[in-house]
Amino acid sequence: MSELLITFDKESPSLVDEKINIKVMPEESEVECKFLEGAPGERNLTWKPIQDFSDKKECQWRPRKSGDYMIMVQYKDKNSKKIKNTKISYQIKGIEEKDVLENNNKNNKLIKDIIIDKTSLVIGDKINLEVLASEDEEILLYRFWVKGKQGWEPLKDYSIENKLTYTTTKAEDGEILIECKRPSSKENVDDFTTVIFKVKEQPIIEINAFECLSENLLINEELIFKVGVNCDNSRTILYKFLRMDSNGRINCVQDYSTKNIISISEKQKGEYKLLCYVRDIFSNKQYDDRACMIYSVKAYDEIKIRKFSSDSNSPQVEGSNILFKSSVIGGKEILYRYIVEGPVAEDTGYIRSRNFNWETKIEGDYKIILKVKDISFDGDYEDIRELNFKIDKKGEKPVKITDITASKTRRCIKNEPINIKVKAEGGTELKYSFVVYKNGKEKERSNYGITNWVNFTPEESGEYEVEIRVIDKYSSKEYDCHDFIFFKVRDYEEAEIDYVLLSPKEIYLVGDIIELETIVQNTKNILLRYVTKINGHEVEDTGFIESKRLRLKPKCSGKYTFEIYAKNILCNEEYDIKKELSLYVHEAIPVSNTKIIIRNEEIIANNEVTFDVSSEGGKEVCYEFYIMEKGNWVRVQSYSRKNYYTFLPFSTGNYRILVLSKSYYKKINYEDYTLLEFEVKA
Repeated sequence: MSELLITFDKESPSLVDEKINIKVMPEESEVECKFLEGAPGERNLTWKPIQDFSDKKECQWRPRKSGDYMIMVQYKDKNSKKIKNTKISYQIKGIEEKDVLENNNKNNKLIKDIIIDKTSLVIGDKINLEVLASEDEEILLYRFWVKGKQGWEPLKDYSIENKLTYTTTKAEDGEILIECKRPSSKENVDDFTTVIFKVKEQPIIEINAFECLSENLLINEELIFKVGVNCDNSRTILYKFLRMDSNGRINCVQDYSTKNIISISEKQKGEYKLLCYVRDIFSNKQYDDRACMIYSVKAYDEIKIRKFSSDSNSPQVEGSNILFKSSVIGGKEILYRYIVEGPVAEDTGYIRSRNFNWETKIEGDYKIILKVKDISFDGDYEDIRELNFKIDKKGEKPVKITDITASKTRRCIKNEPINIKVKAEGGTELKYSFVVYKNGKEKERSNYGITNWVNFTPEESGEYEVEIRVIDKYSSKEYDCHDFIFFKVRDYEEAEIDYVLLSPKEIYLVGDIIELETIVQNTKNILLRYVTKINGHEVEDTGFIESKRLRLKPKCSGKYTFEIYAKNILCNEEYDIKKELSLYVHEAIPVSNTKIIIRNEEIIANNEVTFDVSSEGGKEVCYEFYIMEKGNWVRVQSYSRKNYYTFLPFSTGNYRILVLSKSYYKKINYEDYTLLEFEVKA
C-alpha cells in the first residue's frame, strides 16, 4: 500500500466559507479513506471528521473560521484493520484579508509554468519538461512523480535539477506530478502542479513480404531471404531469424538486428523452415509479428530432356549410321541410356556420353528410347523421351547435294541478279526448290521442279539466306536433303582493293621517298584511308580521302606499316575492305667491299708506311685497325672516322693488318672487315 497524496482544488491560503474540494491520489488505489479537519484551538488542534471511511477519494470542505488548519486523511485496505494517515497544512483567511490573500498567493506561487516539448506521443518517445520557477527564489528543490497502476510512483527525489526526461513505455493517458519547495521549508511540499500527456500505441507492424531471392535452391549454394514490413524508414525495426531442419532441430541464424536480408547455405537436401520475428526497437513485446517460410533444398536442379533428335530424317536405309543427340538441363552428373527396340535391339546401359551412334542393320520399324538420370539417383530414370524411326531396305544411293555455286557471293548489289546452281546425286529423279529468307524471315520460294538453278534478284539491302532443297521424285518427305548459301546485299558496290603498288626498291633508306598507289575498282566512288605506323606506333592517319596515292619521306629507321582502308562513299560502316603492307627503312645500306691500299711500294724497317682504307655503303663509316706482329694481334687504332693508319716497323718480317668497318650509329662490333699480309724488309 503506497503513500497517498492530498491535493486541493484551491491553493492555500483560501477564504472563510469557501468550498474547497479535497482529493487523494492516486484515485485508483483500493483503499477506504476518512477525511478529518484539524481546527486551531487554544493549545492543540481540534479534530473533526469531514467524511467517514468510504471508497470515495474526494470530499468537500467548507471552513467557517480563519486560521491554520491541518487536513488529515486516514486510509486502510478494505480487508485490513491497520490504519495509516497522511497530513497537510492549509491556511484560511478572513474575508477582509481577501486582497492581501490574493497578493500573497501570487507571491507564494513557486512554479510559474511548465515547458513540455510534446503531450501526444507514441510508445518509445521521450518527454522533456522544464519547470520555470519564480524569479524571487534563488534555489528551489524539485521532485517528480508519474501516475502508475498503484498510485504515484517516484521518478526523481528532491534536487535542484528542474528538468526531467521521461521515456514512455506503454500506451496510456499519463500524468506527471511536479512538487516544489524551498530548502528551508519544513513542509513536505510548498507548491505543486501536474502535466497530462497521452501515449498511443505504435502503428501495428506486419510482415508483408517474405521471399527467397535465390532462383535455385540447391545444396552448398547461397540461399538469400528477404523480409519486408509495412513500416517506413522512420522506425527502427529489428529482425530475428530461426532455422528449423526436417528433424525439428532449431538454430538461430540471426538474433534481433536491423538486417532484413540473410544468407544461408544448406549441406543436405530436404525440407526446411525459416521463422522470422520482427519488432520495433522500443517495443516491450517479445515480437510484434512473425512469419514462417517452408523451403525445399534439392541436391540438383530437376533433370529435363530439352531436345532429343537425330542428324538424319526417318526413313533411312539399312547400313546407315544415324547419330542421336540429346540436350538435357538440370542435374550435376548426368547419365544417359539409349535403348533401341525393333528387329535388332540394342541397349547402351547408362553412359556419360550424350550422343549415340546407331548403325542400322535390318529394315523395319524401330523405337529409340532415351532415359536420363543423375548419378546419385537410385531409380530407373528421371526423364524419358522416345523417337520412332523407319529403316528401309538398301537400294540406290541416298540423295545428297554435292556442290552449290553462285555467280557471286561478295559485292552483291540490290536489283542485280544472282545466279545459283546446285549439283546433287542419288535417288531416281531429283527435283529442286529454292527458299529465300531475309533477316530470318521467308521472302519467297519456288515450287519443286527439275530446274537445278535459279536467278535471285534482291530488291532490298540486307542479309539474305537461300535454302536449297532436293527431293527424290518418289519421296514423301518435305525434302531429302538441304543446304544453305548466304549473301550480304548492299545499296552500293563494295570497295575492292586489287593491288597496292610500291616504288620498286630493294632497300629503303632514311630520306628516301616512299610512294604507295592503291588500285581500286569503281575509283570515283571510293574513299581511302591511310594509317602509318612505325614500330607498331601510329604516327599518321589521313582519314578517308579521295587520293589513291600516299607519299612519305621517312625521317627515322624502323618497321613501317601501312594500313589501307577502302569504302564506297555510300558506306555507313567503318570500311568495306582493309589491306596491310610493311617494309623496313634503314639508316644506310650495310658497309661492304672494304679494301686496304698501301701507299708505299716497298716497306722498309724503321720507315713509316701508310695504309688507306675504302669501303662501300654505310653512313659515317668508322674503322678500327689491328696489327699482328710476331703472332700477336694488337689494336693500334680504335673505331674512328679516320680511314688510314701510319705504321713504323722496327724489325723485318711478315706482318698482317686487320681493318674492321661499320656505320657510326650501328650498335654492333663490325659490319665488314678485310685482312692484308705484308713484308718488312731491311
